[in-house]
Amino acid sequence: MKLLRSIVAIVAGWVVWAAVFYLIMIVEALLWPEMAEAARGFFATGSYAGFDTAMLTSFQVVWLVANAAAGLVTGLIARRAAEVAVFAVLLVAYFAYNHLWALWDDFPAWYNVLVVLLVVPMVLVGGALARWARNR
Repeated sequence: MKLLRSIVAIVAGWVVWAAVFYLIMIVEALLWPEMAEAARGFFATGSYAGFDTAMLTSFQVVWLVANAAAGLVTGLIARRAAEVAVFAVLLVAYFAYNHLWALWDDFPAWYNVLVVLLVVPMVLVGGALARWARNR
């Protein structure tokens, strides 16, 4: 039963991570017309060139929230820090591949490095919030 709970917790973390990022970005695009235009350009061409520094900074903030939310959900479901740590390792591996290799030339170096560096701390913050919520 612990294994099933662990798997469900990690899968739920991935789902929440993606959902939180995309939901916030949809709201942001509704409120920020230039972001909406840049996103349309991306979907039409596959190029990230339309996103300016302010937009990339916004992405950084949204990733922080999404990573923490994913750690929180993983921790709440798993009820153990080990699953949060496993989720953090999986997510940082995903980001490291994408931003230190596959997308390195598509974004400024500062963006790529920050995305990867902030994953683990934010997932662990979410896990700590889950632990705090359970102990209340």
